[in-house]
Amino acid sequence: MLNRRQLLQHLGAGFALSCVSYSSIAASHGDGTKYGMVIDVRRCTNCQSCLVSCSIENGVPQGRCRGSLKRMSVRQDSHLASLTVPIQCAQCDRPACVEVCPVDATGKLESGIVYIDYDACIGCQSCVDACPYQARVADPDFEAPPEKCNFCLHRVEAGLLPACVESCIGSARVFGDLNNPFSKINDLLKNNKIYTLLKQEDTQPNIFFIGLPDALDEQAIITMNEMDWQR
Repeated sequence: MLNRRQLLQHLGAGFALSCVSYSSIAASHGDGTKYGMVIDVRRCTNCQSCLVSCSIENGVPQGRCRGSLKRMSVRQDSHLASLTVPIQCAQCDRPACVEVCPVDATGKLESGIVYIDYDACIGCQSCVDACPYQARVADPDFEAPPEKCNFCLHRVEAGLLPACVESCIGSARVFGDLNNPFSKINDLLKNNKIYTLLKQEDTQPNIFFIGLPDALDEQAIITMNEMDWQR
């Protein structure tokens, strides 16, 4: 069995969850629309509809996927629980991927969405290596740009929700404007214990997790498996 410290060492950059305060999140948003997502792991059923709908909506090439699901079994005292934690581009305020692109093919919109300019991308995969979340998926033949979540930008610009949010049968994903004080996403952030991935990287991610067990440090991780759907 692994305790949390051993788990993080075992998984490396892939799964370090840290608690963050609502005030620290609100202080980083600035003015104007700022998109983010809250994922309630209590509601995720591991059905993988988010991965399927994302790949279909965005025409992701066969064998690749813009997200992944990490499933862990947790034991605390005599209780055993299974949790699924979706992983995708965190739409960071300080994205490491943007800094390393030699041709400025990846950037960040004022709305907070990190994008790839597929016409400008030369396929060097530097951004794939730079992403601490392992959220960019490289073309194995180095002939095409990497794949990553962009919150289904074309849908958002049309006033629609990202495909993963719309298809989630458990309503585990909530997407919205972090700067709108009356939005559902803000209400969730204000009234729940919030976690982010890789706080120590200081990338200021805008994907937030709620519903994780209290006293996570004291729990034993029994198993950890990655559940990737591919066409």
